[in-house]
Amino acid sequence: MAILNITNYDDHPEDANWIVFRFPTDAMAGEFTQLLDQARIGHERDGAGGPPFMVGVKQRHREQAVRLNYTVLGRHREPFIADGLLRKVVLGFVALVLLLAVAGFVVRNFWNG
Repeated sequence: MAILNITNYDDHPEDANWIVFRFPTDAMAGEFTQLLDQARIGHERDGAGGPPFMVGVKQRHREQAVRLNYTVLGRHREPFIADGLLRKVVLGFVALVLLLAVAGFVVRNFWNG
C-alpha cells in the first residue's frame, strides 16, 4: 500500500490478482458496478457495507475499470468554483491577464516605434 494514495483504488492487500475500488456512497458504488456489468467485467462487491463501499475487479481488467471509475467520479464531483458569477469573474480576469500579456509581447517585439 502506498504512503500517499490520492486515488480511490489500490491493489488488494492480500491477493495481488485484484484491485479494490473505494466509494464514499452506495449510489456511486452501484453506478460503478452497473458500468462494469455493461462492459461485461466481472467484479465482487463488499457485503459488509460501508462507508467506504468497496468493489473488487480482477487485475486483467485494470485499464477499463480505472477508466469507468473516473467516469463515475467525474459525474459526482463538485465544480471547482461552484458559484456561477464568481466563476465568470475569475475566467474574465484570467482572460484579461492573458490579453495584457499578449499585447505586451506584441508591443515589445514587433512595434518598432
